[in-house]
Amino acid sequence: MYPTLISIRSASHWTRPLCKGGYARPAALALFLAALPVMRWYALRLQDGGGELAGLVPLVAGIWFALRDRTELERTARGAWVGISLLLIQAAAYPFLPAMIRAMLILGTLASVFGIWRKPGILCLIVLALPWTASLDFFLGYPLRMLTSINARFFLETVGVDVAREGVRLLHDGDVVGVDPACSGMNMLWSTGLLVALLAAVLSLRWRSLIVLGAVALAIALVGNSLRAAILFFPEAGLVNMPHLLHPGIGIGIAGGGFLVLIKLARWLSAKGAPAPAGVPTHRPTADLCIVIASLLVVFVSSFSKIVIQRTSETPPLLTNFQGIPVTRIPLTTAEEKFYEEFPGSIAVYEADGFKLIVRQVSRATRKLHPASHCLRAEGFRIGEKTVEGSEDGGRWLSYMIVRDGERFQVRERITNTASQECWPEISAWYWHAFLHPGKGPWEAVTVISG
Repeated sequence: MYPTLISIRSASHWTRPLCKGGYARPAALALFLAALPVMRWYALRLQDGGGELAGLVPLVAGIWFALRDRTELERTARGAWVGISLLLIQAAAYPFLPAMIRAMLILGTLASVFGIWRKPGILCLIVLALPWTASLDFFLGYPLRMLTSINARFFLETVGVDVAREGVRLLHDGDVVGVDPACSGMNMLWSTGLLVALLAAVLSLRWRSLIVLGAVALAIALVGNSLRAAILFFPEAGLVNMPHLLHPGIGIGIAGGGFLVLIKLARWLSAKGAPAPAGVPTHRPTADLCIVIASLLVVFVSSFSKIVIQRTSETPPLLTNFQGIPVTRIPLTTAEEKFYEEFPGSIAVYEADGFKLIVRQVSRATRKLHPASHCLRAEGFRIGEKTVEGSEDGGRWLSYMIVRDGERFQVRERITNTASQECWPEISAWYWHAFLHPGKGPWEAVTVISG
């Protein structure tokens, strides 16, 4: 998608024939058309309020470095045929592929055809520009919090603090300190990845050096976030007094120290690495023509393919009360019906005096059962800090405040197994349970919005 924009700005470089008398310009145009659905999806994701605008930073940086190094991006016959293969894979599986996978295939195609793979730092910047935030939070949010809690407990026991762990909660003398969603380390992981990609692009690191730098960066991010959680355990458990303003400062200090280590390591790897060997531009006339055909095949399939997902229950059970309060079911709005038309389950909305209730039911693990905060953020609400709270029925709720135009509402959400009544306050934790235990459903996701 993005290298196509580069091709428009520097046509003299990108549209040189792959061979004498080839189909270079039609191939570039066909690739642009094949990338259009992904570009449209990307533009929509930037506008959905999901916090994906940060991806514009690596996107702009990747374009700038690609323009800077454009004379070093040799195109080879092997790269062209790899790109053709990726186009054919996308055309064959288009109706079944998530949008993110289609975007990765398009990026892989462009990186192969135009030689961007020779500059791993630039390629990583462009990959980081994709809207990863919601997906990473969905799939990795809970596992990262679990890892953080395990490591934090190890650090605390190392310094002599007796701590027990229950899931993502740390227990000490009757006090419970939860490793909340904000402590998953996702932001530190993303920012560390951005730094690694920038260093690789600035210093023109090769793949081997980038892999070493990336592995060290991953370890620093995970250990650093765990160390932050361990330090913050002391004020949260009441063991020491610490102003709340120092909390973000601790994270910034730990991240800054890790960044300095990565910068020094990147410079050392750059000094030790050898320059990348020049490519062999041995293109054949048929490569460009095959690119045109494969790209147009992707365009054709993307224009006429649409998956129809069968719902597990078209008529959800009717509720008459919720926690002892009478509720009345209300019809879905046109926007809600359109949004949920591919939801693999049932949805019902209720209202009562003082709150709104949304009930979603599914019988299998699905990415489409996403956190309510994603929808609320798309509607213009600012999402407050998320915490996990207990309830009178022994379950736990994910709780946070939302604000829009001066109005404030409290949101509580959780997922419950309708048979065993086991509950999960977060979608990520539920997803992995449902994925590993597919026969334990169905499950019911409840969201309560109160004024």
